[in-house]
Amino acid sequence: MRREFILVLLGIICISTFSSLLSGYVQIDTNKILLDTVVGQVGSGNFSYWQLGHSGPLLIELTSLTGDADLYVADNIRPGYEVDQNNFSSATCGPDMVNIPADFPRPIGLGVFGHWSHSVSDYSIQVFLDVSAVMSEEQVAAIERAQRHTPEKYDTERRSKGNTVSRKTEDANKPRFLKLLNILDMIFEMFVM
Repeated sequence: MRREFILVLLGIICISTFSSLLSGYVQIDTNKILLDTVVGQVGSGNFSYWQLGHSGPLLIELTSLTGDADLYVADNIRPGYEVDQNNFSSATCGPDMVNIPADFPRPIGLGVFGHWSHSVSDYSIQVFLDVSAVMSEEQVAAIERAQRHTPEKYDTERRSKGNTVSRKTEDANKPRFLKLLNILDMIFEMFVM
C-alpha cells in the first residue's frame, strides 16, 4: 500500500513537472507557426544584421531580453533606422513586431539596433508564418474570382469543382501537419538541450 502511494505521488510530480516545462514551449496561438528563432546581442548604437529567406506572410517578433533592441526590416541586406533605409520598423520599449506581406521580395534583411541607453542589449527574434494572413489572401482571391464570375463560366467551373475540392482538403491539412512538426521540434529541443 505504501509503495503504491509513493508511485502515484511520483507520477503526479512527474506529470506536473512535464506539463510546466511544456507550457513554456508549446505554441498556443493557432494563427502562427514558428519557423525560426535567433538569440543575439548588440552593442549600444550598433546594428546586428540577419537575413531571412522564408516565404509567405510572416510575423517577426523581437523581444529585448536585456536592454532595448529595435527592429528594422528592408528588402536589402543592411537596413538602417532612417526612413529611406528600411521598409518596416518597430522601435518600442517593449516587444517589437513587424508583419511582412507574402509578396515582399526575398531575402529579407533584418537589422537589430541597440539603443544608446544600454551598453549591451540581448534579444530574441522569432519568425512566424502568419496563417491568418494566408487565409485572408485566399478569401480575397475567392472574392475577386466571384466578382469576375459570369453565368457562362459557372457551368464549366461547376464541372471542374471536384478537382479543386480535393486540393483544398490537402492544403487544409498542411498547416496542422506543420503545427505538429513545430511542436515535435520544440519537444526535441527541450530534451536535447
